[in-house]
Amino acid sequence: MPRLFALSFIWGWSFLFIQVAGQDLTPSAVAAGRTFLGAVVLLTVLRIKRIPVPRDRRTLLGLLFVGGVGSAIPFTLLAWGGQHIDSGLSAVLNASTPLFTAGLAVPLLSERAKPRVIVGLVMGFVGVAVVAGVGGDELSGTHGLAVMAPVAAGFFYGLTFCFAARNLMDIPPVVAATGQVVGATLLLAPFAIVTTITDGHAPGPRQIGSMLVLGSIGTGVAYILSFRIIADLGPTVASLCTYIIPVVALAVGALVLDESITPRVILGGAITIAAVAVVTRARQHAARQHAAAAGPDVGAPAPQPEGAG
Repeated sequence: MPRLFALSFIWGWSFLFIQVAGQDLTPSAVAAGRTFLGAVVLLTVLRIKRIPVPRDRRTLLGLLFVGGVGSAIPFTLLAWGGQHIDSGLSAVLNASTPLFTAGLAVPLLSERAKPRVIVGLVMGFVGVAVVAGVGGDELSGTHGLAVMAPVAAGFFYGLTFCFAARNLMDIPPVVAATGQVVGATLLLAPFAIVTTITDGHAPGPRQIGSMLVLGSIGTGVAYILSFRIIADLGPTVASLCTYIIPVVALAVGALVLDESITPRVILGGAITIAAVAVVTRARQHAARQHAAAAGPDVGAPAPQPEGAG
């Protein structure tokens, strides 16, 4: 359990580091910096453990795809959103990731849409709507788009999980994670360079420090820690991070950045987290039933990290 809280602490703080790094760096530069530094950490682990890297064209293209959809796009969205909304609000909205995973798993993984899952999805998106302030004036203009950015990032995280569950299950998780961040770095590099030249500013010590922590620890170390928790404690325990991360992010944002925590965010966040619990338990129960019916050699797909900032 200490590792679970450590991972939640790391990813909860990541939303703050995203916001601070984005004060001088462009969104694509923030995303590219964190994937590059994460790739350095993960490649070092692969080299030390002498874990082979796949070289076949199909697998490499698959890793490039998840690099774009699972890291490059959502990391850029979170960085852009972090320039316009509070870090704690971004974390609460991004907690919708498991809801998108469950919803997309129905058409993409042929999962049955059980009544409890449907109820949880409806309940969850009501919670997101409450957090976002649907029906108010705050969703107009840039602020409205920024509110939708972490939600859209959750959609892309969910899409990545479904793709990986169908196409990358024969690859060790740490290798898949490494390929994902390497692929994202390659895709992001041109955009990061161009936007930095045209719109970027020379980063200060706070921005550089935030970028280093976000990339090496929030992406590299956190991915390793996440997969170790899944391997040792199981996906059910690992999924508890989804409930803890927004709490950490809200507290850190309030204490460090003096962000306000409104009753609307608390209420909507509570509804969203409760919905995630309903959906997650329903899917885990269905996965256990499927595994029991299929036999001891068949199980549910190993989950990818969800809810990561």
